[in-house]
Amino acid sequence: MDYTKFIQQLPNLYENLGQESVHPKNDPFQAVLDNVEGKTTANIMQLLNFAVECMEPDEVYCEIGCFQGANLIGALLNHPEGNAYAVDDFYGVDTCEDNLEILLDNLSAFNLDEQVLFCNQNFEEFFLDLKEINPDLKIGVYFYNGNHDYRSQLISLLLVKPFLAEQSLIIVNNSNWSSVQQANWDFLATHPHCQLLLDLPTPEDSHHTFGNGLQVLNWDINQQNHYSWSNFSENRRHKPFIKSLYNFNIDFELQQKKEALNSLHKEAVSLHVSGQLDAAEKKYKEVLQWDKNHAQAWHDLGMVYYHKEKYPDALERVLISLRLDPSISLHHYSLGLVLEKLSNTAKAIEAYQQSITLNPQFIDAYNNLGNIFSTIGDLDQAESIYQQAITANPDNYGSYLNLGNILMEKEHFDEAIDAYQKAIKLKHNNPDILQNLGLAYAAKSDQPNSDLAFGYSAYYQGNYEDAVTRFKKVLGHSGCNVGYYKALADCYKNLNQQEEAIQTYQQAIQIYPNNPELYLSFIATLQNFGRLEEAMAVAGEASQLFPYDLAVKLEKQSLLPIIYDDTAEIDFYRHRFTQYLEDLIQQTSLDTPEATKNAFKGIGYRTNFYLQYQCKDDLHLQIQYGEFVHHVMAANYPQWVQPRPMPSLSPSGKIRVGYISNYLYSQTVNKLFSGWLKHHNAEQVEVYCYYGGLRVDARTQLLRVYSHAFHHIPNDLEGISKQILADQLHILVFLDLGMHPTLTQIAGLRLAPVQCLTWGHPITSGLPTIDYFLSSDLMEPENGENHYSEQLIRLPNIGISYPKPVLPKTRKRRSELKLRPQSTVYLSCQSTFKYLPQYDYIFAAIAQRVPQAQFVFISHPSDSIKRQFLQRLKKAFAGFGLDSEEYCVTLSRLNQNDYLSLNLVSDVFLDTLGWSGGNTTLEAIACNLPVVTCPGEFMRGRHSYGILRMLGVTDTIANDEAEYIDIAVRLGLDPQWRKSIVAQIVANHDRLYDDKTCVEALEAFYERVVEDYPRKPDFI
Repeated sequence: MDYTKFIQQLPNLYENLGQESVHPKNDPFQAVLDNVEGKTTANIMQLLNFAVECMEPDEVYCEIGCFQGANLIGALLNHPEGNAYAVDDFYGVDTCEDNLEILLDNLSAFNLDEQVLFCNQNFEEFFLDLKEINPDLKIGVYFYNGNHDYRSQLISLLLVKPFLAEQSLIIVNNSNWSSVQQANWDFLATHPHCQLLLDLPTPEDSHHTFGNGLQVLNWDINQQNHYSWSNFSENRRHKPFIKSLYNFNIDFELQQKKEALNSLHKEAVSLHVSGQLDAAEKKYKEVLQWDKNHAQAWHDLGMVYYHKEKYPDALERVLISLRLDPSISLHHYSLGLVLEKLSNTAKAIEAYQQSITLNPQFIDAYNNLGNIFSTIGDLDQAESIYQQAITANPDNYGSYLNLGNILMEKEHFDEAIDAYQKAIKLKHNNPDILQNLGLAYAAKSDQPNSDLAFGYSAYYQGNYEDAVTRFKKVLGHSGCNVGYYKALADCYKNLNQQEEAIQTYQQAIQIYPNNPELYLSFIATLQNFGRLEEAMAVAGEASQLFPYDLAVKLEKQSLLPIIYDDTAEIDFYRHRFTQYLEDLIQQTSLDTPEATKNAFKGIGYRTNFYLQYQCKDDLHLQIQYGEFVHHVMAANYPQWVQPRPMPSLSPSGKIRVGYISNYLYSQTVNKLFSGWLKHHNAEQVEVYCYYGGLRVDARTQLLRVYSHAFHHIPNDLEGISKQILADQLHILVFLDLGMHPTLTQIAGLRLAPVQCLTWGHPITSGLPTIDYFLSSDLMEPENGENHYSEQLIRLPNIGISYPKPVLPKTRKRRSELKLRPQSTVYLSCQSTFKYLPQYDYIFAAIAQRVPQAQFVFISHPSDSIKRQFLQRLKKAFAGFGLDSEEYCVTLSRLNQNDYLSLNLVSDVFLDTLGWSGGNTTLEAIACNLPVVTCPGEFMRGRHSYGILRMLGVTDTIANDEAEYIDIAVRLGLDPQWRKSIVAQIVANHDRLYDDKTCVEALEAFYERVVEDYPRKPDFI
């Protein structure tokens, strides 16, 4: 840079800059201002323009923060030889795309687009890229007009250093900000090659017009300027800013420590809840190494020792937690638990009483306290405590159960029966209540009611033979209501006694001919038995008896086979379904309160679950049904279907996201999506869970740990809906739709401003109230957007964070699983309804070329469905001159350990065509089992395809059925190739499991959709 020219003219330039009227009307800088919007002045442009004039031919101008280009244009105006880097990501600007377009148009208007290299990125990325390029051109003039926080200002000066010419200018806008001043002065103090040439103040301090101030620094590698420390200490240190910066760093470090502790403690709790006590103990101790005053960690460590039956150690830790914070009711309750184990009854009573004092709603403390008094024989005191518990929470069944037990001890049998019956109303399927009720009736010598209660208790425990024995004893008794016959029929169904189940329904219908629920249950049972013609006959009969019952009409319309004999049967039932659906929608009236309630009840009975397993394009049918559901829900709950304003963020700035499902236990939906909840950034997202199912297990408890709030509200549409509304969510995510009718009804409402669906059941909802479908980029076809009524969001990779399955330590051998030791075992373990008849021949084609092949299937619970599927296989194998019984093995459903053992002893995993494996494929890969797949037309047929692509093992992905057979055959005949595939799988496990990239992308989506509401952004 020509320093001499610039410095010689600097006094004149400085003097001219102070005159606001020196520019004539045709001044070129004013012309820029007239045509380009921006917070600048002609004075700044004049300064920049003169600085560019002084650059050498091999130097370039660099500007950070261009907005619409006024300063950039002013700097290059009338300098056709000048080149420039321009950098701006328009961060924090709402109209980013608009400003970018305006900037480029302005450059073109002033014929500068060829002189400017524009980079739409932040300056840190720009300098990183520039380092990679290592250009010959050096920066002669550097103008920083970006963010004016301390970090951005200082980092920009540090990053530009390697690219500056030996002599160059650094011009900084917004220098009146204390953060900018401090950053510049700190840079000057540590870089003697830099000197402050010009410090132009704001209009308030001078006649110069430079907005928020301007500083000009010169960089000269050949000279050093040593400012005295006293000068910096007295004149160049902004003490209020330094103090605030120091406090910010302290607060930041404390916040970082708090976040790390919370994350570590959350990990420990997850291990604790899942039963990994040794690992949890270790994690809790790590928390306490960081913070010895962490009361919750002391308490939780104590409970680890409690579960390990190390009661003295547990007592010591819980007491420490109470010394640190005596205000937590739960910790006093835990103290009571430990003291009971140490036989210190008196102190345990005090602990429970203190727990109740701190939290009068803590029902477990009441019940444990009552149990102590019951144990020591003070029955009156125990009864009083249980009554207090009922007063505190009349909806807790346990208190009534305990009260009934005390009344039984006091031989107040009628009162005990009353208490048990109240408990049953709250928890109708609890076998303990029913068992005790049976004992109470027996004590009164009421044998029929006793047998009835014992029968229900056995039924809900799965002891179906015992239940049948008890139920048959009371046949014809007045207590044999509709529920009795349905339970008895269900027992027969689970015992695979089809004829007995059918006879039970027929008998019940004779007694209760006007009960549509009996008919509906009978129809579903016949369908599950594979006796579809009989089911359709009963449905026809019911539709004559109950012509206005929508549930009956829907059942008649939606009846589909569980499996099909051939493709012609698929086409027949699909045409029938389509026609019946159109007729039903047209004929359903919502004109009266009775009609709307009837319609609501009708759509709450079943879903179109089996339709999707035809593997056709269901978009039109789903939209038809989805809009119908929405109209029904709008008629019943008009106050819950209106668009909702976006609530403000929580005080901590977090987005409130709700996840809802009826399958939040050890089920596929939970396994697939619990990783989202586990890995959410707790500083960014508040997780709310809504669980409408009954079953609770360890995986349910883990979700409680991952959630800010977990609401278990079983079988209560209005209760869940009201809770969602009360929580003021920003986003509600349905983990599955299409499996449970209540969830479909809730999804037909508008309970949050933004409502999303995931692929727990991978089909579009068709509902106008669902805005986005959260899917997987690797699983979706190119035209995936055409398959959804929702806007498709392609999350990176497979779209979920799936934990690597823990393999069983004790494993079954092949012989224990009915498999031949020397066979090549092909595992195909999908639900029977996933197997379409047009693909049966594939198994036979493989067997024809692999003589030692053995195919393993998991059978349907119904013997009829099992026989129908085996008959199909027999026909397919016969077409190749083979006997299917020599090749095919069907196993009953296995527990998790035995199922994983089956994977471990198999050789090849055969994916189903049309509807691919998801959870099963992820488990197979964890067992190092090669997976053969062929991607289908729809996402539901491409799960394994996406999983293998993410894994990086793609040699077993087929393009068509013929290649699928070839790959399966080669894996069976070429053990070395199979071993090489296994080696790739083992090496690449880390690519697949616990992927957090998708969670980060999901959170970014949540942020953008909340910011852009109500407009739907164009996501890819």
